[in-house]
Amino acid sequence: MKRILSSLLWVALFSIPLRAEDAPLIPLVTPQEAASQEGKQVKVKGVVDGQKTSAKGVTYLNFGGRFPNHVFSCVLRAKDFPNGVTSYEGKEVEVTGFIKMYEGKPSMDIKSPDQIRMVASDFANPTPSAPVSPSGEVER
Repeated sequence: MKRILSSLLWVALFSIPLRAEDAPLIPLVTPQEAASQEGKQVKVKGVVDGQKTSAKGVTYLNFGGRFPNHVFSCVLRAKDFPNGVTSYEGKEVEVTGFIKMYEGKPSMDIKSPDQIRMVASDFANPTPSAPVSPSGEVER
């Protein structure tokens, strides 16, 4: 009887999935909310309204307006992106990192391509259009 209980105990212990501690959830915020997250790691999702690369190879991504009227920016340095920076202007992206304030505005240093990703466009889910009759007229 002891062996059966011992065996059942081992089966129960090894059938429980062992996993590393759950990774903390990183909050998703808008560019307008980024200022309230100073010092915290967040994901910021928004459209890049302006992209500019300086003569020294520093690329700035501005959200919530074009420079100097933007509400949030990302800084990508050439040393971290030796193959150059993709054009993100006009595209919706999600950036992950720590928020810091620079000249009164929230900013994020992007040091790796893993910190930035383009958000899938709505081409996968187009807005349905009105049906068209065989004569080519829109049916209502």
